[in-house]
Amino acid sequence: MRPLAGYRVVACENGLAGPLCSRLLADLGADVVKVERPGSGDVTRGWDTGAAGLATGFVWMNRGKRSVALDLKTEPARRVLERLIAASDVFLQNFAPGWAERTRLDEPSVRRLRRDIVYTEITGYGSEGPYARKNAYDLVVQGEAGLITMTGTEEAPARISIPVADIGAGSYAAIGTLAALLRRAVSGEGERVSVSLFDVMLDWTGYYPHFWWHRGEEPGRWGMRHPLFCPYGPYRARGGRLFNLAVLSPEHWRRFCLDVIERPELLDDERFDTMEGRSAHRGELEPVLDRVFAGREPEEWVERLERASIPCGLVREFHEVMEHPQLAHNRLVTEVGSPVGRIPTIGSPIALDGERPGLGPVPALGEHTREVLTELGLGEDEIAAVS
Repeated sequence: MRPLAGYRVVACENGLAGPLCSRLLADLGADVVKVERPGSGDVTRGWDTGAAGLATGFVWMNRGKRSVALDLKTEPARRVLERLIAASDVFLQNFAPGWAERTRLDEPSVRRLRRDIVYTEITGYGSEGPYARKNAYDLVVQGEAGLITMTGTEEAPARISIPVADIGAGSYAAIGTLAALLRRAVSGEGERVSVSLFDVMLDWTGYYPHFWWHRGEEPGRWGMRHPLFCPYGPYRARGGRLFNLAVLSPEHWRRFCLDVIERPELLDDERFDTMEGRSAHRGELEPVLDRVFAGREPEEWVERLERASIPCGLVREFHEVMEHPQLAHNRLVTEVGSPVGRIPTIGSPIALDGERPGLGPVPALGEHTREVLTELGLGEDEIAAVS
């Protein structure tokens, strides 16, 4: 039995952050009922056709859920949703600011339907404050939270290529929801779980706030290097091919100089004695390393670094990642059902007792409307009124 078997989640969700939260819960066994607009459904359904005719974003975020199509502007559909909420453990919503209040699906309204429900909301900037009414999107939040100005090179900033704000907020919201369910099991009381994309991205800025508070330093854009560590990052080996390494301690530096690049004289150079010294003098150190690294293939450098127990690896093209030996060993690529048949997907990264959870199919829009409404005890006339 999967750990969340027996729990039901009603998800009024759209895009990526909310759907990732509920997908993580579905992977762990929760019955996630995804409420979608009739005719169009989740906005991600229309983004592309890259997954055998289905939208890649929708396939990525919505496996293992049941789709119920309800037009919440009508009273019959509204009454159905209320019955569904009353029979559920979690209500999740991540629509635009003001949506919950307009639709009477804010926390007080939902709690009147079930006192001990866990109410999970994902917002752009928080439910209150000067930015609470602003619409948010991953790119926009990457900018507002400063990620874009600290990503890229000196010449140009860059966005992080995957939607980190959505992924981070969805993951944190799932953790918060699990914590609220655990506490409810003890207290019998429901909780409100609130997560914003902005707050999560600020948490992810890591050590940069401390440099600002204590030194007044703005983050730089370091490209493939690191502001604190050197040597660190991808370097070019023979033929221009890249490999990665990270020297993170005095012992790493000693073994790197003696055993990896065989340049013991660097250990006697006072400029490179400490991590801060090497970072401050990277302009003198890295040209030396570039010349050394150009003399061998990347695989040779990785082998030497591994023998010295220094973190390292190859820099792979994506097609090489899809053929990665560890990917095959971990059995992470699996298949799920979908409206177009079995399709490949990346499975759950979470293994329990050494086993990854089995994954449910990607639902067609409204595929489970009749099934879910029948479970709620609705008769044929009531189902017809909302179908």
